[in-house]
Parts: sequence; structure tokens; C-alpha cells
Amino acid sequence: MTFKEVYVKKLLGILLVALAIFALASCVSEPGPKEPTRFDEPVAYPPKILEHKGTAWGASPPQWLMEALKGYKFVEKMPDYANKFIVLVEQDGESREGVELAASRMDAIARISTYMGVRVKDTFAGAQVGDKDKIETYMERVIKVASETKFAGFMMEDSWWTYLQTYTPEGKADKRIYRVMQLWTIDKAALTSQLDAILKGAAAEEPKTPEKERAIAAVQSAFYEDF
Repeated sequence: MTFKEVYVKKLLGILLVALAIFALASCVSEPGPKEPTRFDEPVAYPPKILEHKGTAWGASPPQWLMEALKGYKFVEKMPDYANKFIVLVEQDGESREGVELAASRMDAIARISTYMGVRVKDTFAGAQVGDKDKIETYMERVIKVASETKFAGFMMEDSWWTYLQTYTPEGKADKRIYRVMQLWTIDKAALTSQLDAILKGAAAEEPKTPEKERAIAAVQSAFYEDF
């Protein structure tokens, strides 16, 4: 046996011992059996920001955008928006001009209607009132009307674009896209009056029974508690 063969054999022996020690240490240190790892499961790789609206000026993204990443209600808790309801409109595309155009006022108004319908639906789902099962058709009617209504009074207060590098589930570079986030706001009083009209209008179309009227009154009374 040559020196090279002996050396390789010893090296393999050392590696095997090291692996055995590592495996033993792992078993001792772990508190219990672990779930088997699925190496074929896709891994989510978040996009990388290449540039944004404030890059050229060394400006950071606005605070409302940072709060918007957690949800629209976090924006509404900010002092600047304490008396307003907000809707966040997001759009992706391959060119900045195209994205900003796609998120133009006409497109945004249609999306606002859709978002308001979803928000009304979530509000009904979370309402802590009894006998909701008796007014399912009423709630469905309110949701439908809200999602089709072009609410007056919404204004775009700000917008922010970012240029992103996206990745495949395997972590390889994929497309580069522009993403625009728009902040639309409306005074609470202005939206409340329009929603009240929808709530009352839908109630007028319901068959009149004492049970339904009590349930509708309870839902309307609690509507804005978690809107």
C-alpha cells in the first residue's frame, strides 16, 4: 500500500469518527425527536430592494409605509390619520410609468370599492352580537352594495415606489419589478354617512320581524367598534 493510499485511508477514518461524534453530540443536546426535514419543499426568498423613490435624495420611506407593512389599521392608529379611514392600493409591473398608470385614480376607485366590501365583511364576521344567523341575507346585501359603491371623498395622500429583485422558490434571481403603494384616505365622517346609508337601505329591503329588527339594530350599533 502506498503512502498516498495510507494517508487517504487515515483521513477517511478521521472524518468518519468526527461525523460520529457530531451525530452523538446532536442526539444528546436535542431535547426530543425532530420532525423530518423535507428538502424538496420550496423556500420563500423575499424580494431585494434595488432602488426606491427616495434613493436619489438619500431619503427613507415614510412612516405610513412602514406601518402599512403590518396592516392598514396600524396606519389609522398614527396621529396624522386618527380621524380618517385609509385604503392601501398596491400595484406591480415591469415599468414604473406603467405601474403608476395602472394605479391611477379610476383603477384605484374600483379597488377601493372592493376593499371596502371586504372590510365590511370582516366587520360583520367579528361583530360580537347575537342572532347574526337571522340576518345573513341582510349582511350579504350590505357587503354586495359596499363592494359596488363608488365612495365619494377618497383622496390619494401619498405614494411610494420600489424597484425589486424577486427570486424563485429555490433562491435564484427571477424578475425585476416595480411596486407602487398608494395611500388613500377619507374623513371618518364622510365615509360613515355613506356606510350608514348602505346599512339603512339594506335594512329597508328585509322582511320585517321583531327578531330581525333587533338583530339588525344590534349589528348597526356595533358596526364601527371594529371597522
